[in-house]
Amino acid sequence: MKFSLKITKEFGLIFWVHLFLIIFFYLSFLYIDWRIILSGIILLQIYYLLRGGCDLTFIQFGDDKNTTFVWYYLHKFLPNLNKKTTKIFIRYIIPSIIFLASFLLQEFIGYIPLIKF
Repeated sequence: MKFSLKITKEFGLIFWVHLFLIIFFYLSFLYIDWRIILSGIILLQIYYLLRGGCDLTFIQFGDDKNTTFVWYYLHKFLPNLNKKTTKIFIRYIIPSIIFLASFLLQEFIGYIPLIKF
């Protein structure tokens, strides 16, 4: 039996890199100091302003600045999912939740992250 890794637009190398980075970021409140997370969120927002979006998304889906990785895949299961609302949620709400979770966990509960400021 021959094994081959098929590189496709939907589930190729860019998909897996993007998914890994998203999971890494979404779980960052467990292992990164809240100050570093806040700095990363600010830098990411500046990057989005300068570039108009994510380069990995542009490589995978083209130059549509309203398409997000998460929207593209969720839209397959939820066809009425609004692209703009999803973009706002992914870009602003989730980073805020991650920051708040890290801040509360580390400052009020006393959790010590692996990577400290």
